[in-house]
Amino acid sequence: MKTSLKNTSSFINTVYSYLGYKNIEHDEAIDKLIKECIEEVEELSQFKYIYSRFDYRLDFLNNNNAYNKLLKDSNSYFLVLTTLGKRIDDKCKYYSFIDMTKSLVFDAVSSAYLEYKADEFEENEFKMVHSYRFCPGYQGTKTDDIREIFKNLDHKKIGVSILDSNLMIPLKTMCGIIAIGVEAKKECGDCYLKEKCEFRKGGKVCFKN
Repeated sequence: MKTSLKNTSSFINTVYSYLGYKNIEHDEAIDKLIKECIEEVEELSQFKYIYSRFDYRLDFLNNNNAYNKLLKDSNSYFLVLTTLGKRIDDKCKYYSFIDMTKSLVFDAVSSAYLEYKADEFEENEFKMVHSYRFCPGYQGTKTDDIREIFKNLDHKKIGVSILDSNLMIPLKTMCGIIAIGVEAKKECGDCYLKEKCEFRKGGKVCFKN
């Protein structure tokens, strides 16, 4: 039987990062709340993932140096889309009415869990060398590019949609580009937020490395 993430210290540390905690000792009460939320998220999550491979550049990928850098050694890539499903949104909304602290922790746990499940899926599914999942908004790219990914994937198949504001529904939904044959890792050097980043000020990063 698979061990729950509530017993995994690295995952709990990731949740603390999502909560904005930096360079402090864990709080026993918050630890307990995080573990409760992990159990709920694991139970409620309806994780789904779709992707499609492309061997040519879609137009939107030619309009930003960050995409050009990601794909400079390969024109083959996956467009990917993943979600935890509507039940997570519903529970987070419920907690926002009755317990704001738990709502914040539940939201952070859900965000960390979506990243974890997507990373796990990609590690098991993509056996070739590939880059990390580059999401629109990284390194100064436009969030409008989310629409380009939606246009090229059957997003209704996993029950997700996009609003005029580019907000994806359910909220715990994520999309991105994964370069094939490229070993690019996440880094701070080219991030347009690097000078203002609270994680860097605390000697940390916002991603798993």
